[in-house]
Amino acid sequence: MTQMPAYRWADRAQNTVASAAPATAHGNIIQLGGGYGFPDELPDIVTEAIEAGNAREETLQYGPLYGLDDLRDAIVEYLRDDGIAATRENILIVNGAKHGLDLACRVFLEQGDAVIVAAPSYLTAISILKAAEATFISVPMDDAGMQTQVLEEILLARRENGLAMPKFLFDIPDFHNPSGITMSADRRRKLVELAEAFDFIIIEDDPYRRIRFEGEPVPPIKTFDTAGRVIGLGTVSKILAPGLRIGWVNADPAIVRRMAAHKSDHGTSPLLQRIVAQLFRNGKVAHHIETLSHVLREHRDAMVEAIGRELPGAKVRKPNGGYFLWVELPEGVDADELVRRAGKEGVAIFTGKLCFAEEPPGQFLRLAYSFSTPRQITEGVKRIGRVYAAMRASAEETRVSA
Repeated sequence: MTQMPAYRWADRAQNTVASAAPATAHGNIIQLGGGYGFPDELPDIVTEAIEAGNAREETLQYGPLYGLDDLRDAIVEYLRDDGIAATRENILIVNGAKHGLDLACRVFLEQGDAVIVAAPSYLTAISILKAAEATFISVPMDDAGMQTQVLEEILLARRENGLAMPKFLFDIPDFHNPSGITMSADRRRKLVELAEAFDFIIIEDDPYRRIRFEGEPVPPIKTFDTAGRVIGLGTVSKILAPGLRIGWVNADPAIVRRMAAHKSDHGTSPLLQRIVAQLFRNGKVAHHIETLSHVLREHRDAMVEAIGRELPGAKVRKPNGGYFLWVELPEGVDADELVRRAGKEGVAIFTGKLCFAEEPPGQFLRLAYSFSTPRQITEGVKRIGRVYAAMRASAEETRVSA
């Protein structure tokens, strides 16, 4: 078959990560693109939990639609540490946080409905929202996160012009993917006020919150919510292992019921749910997060140092946690071309263009320090630096001769 059939879903369903980094499966590639877990830290505790007798008969059948009660209760306790009050009825177990976002699209969106995203935003979320045929309201960021004053001006203008209000806002407030920014408490509170004033839902995706290197935690957006307008998404993909495919939705019970009604997977694996519930209960999740944060801090430092040395003129913000660095390239360096040439040098990286729902305001890279070792990170950035230097020199020659 040489051409995709002209079916409605053929162009809508796209895996941006898979198409952006085809070389990531090859062992000789230095992976600085995808947000994969560090392989040396993928915990032996998962294997231990499997061997502890969790493969009982009931875990090998289809599971409850809402998830195992043991895991839902364990997540309630986990959220309580962040100041979030929840009960079992607020929790829906899903196959990763992206599954939760997809269910939210099924519940809330019709073709052409508007959604609010940061500029830049999580590239896979943009793909999911595009597949749902949403339209985008892109809001710029600064060092305190999404600029709520700009958002308020946009919403007021839409109201004055008789345009429909957005159905929901999606954001990652802690160690934002891709920018690494943590949203201020004042901005979080203001988002909830805007959601109530303009009647939209907030989807708070928080996979990196516990992976903190410095600074004090900021209360989740959910803690400012008194009207049930905030849907929290969580996952163990970043704090344990992505292959477990365990995530959760934390929302008003009425929303949870509606989202559960749209599930078509007979529920998430009961065996994996039982394993993850045990890891939460015995404290090994918390211990592993502490170890992982220490390791990834060293990775981040190695990448920041290497960029400063190998990419002069590029701007980078040092995040206090999470998986990613956001790099703004100087004039004369095209991000797409840099990504292509870096791939030929054996380094997989992502162009920042993928992280914008609309035209990006400049040239950017999203780099991940989560997967490769500090030595590999240093070597990878060095290879990028050779390409970068050649591109800047070529741009300068063109400028001088013009």
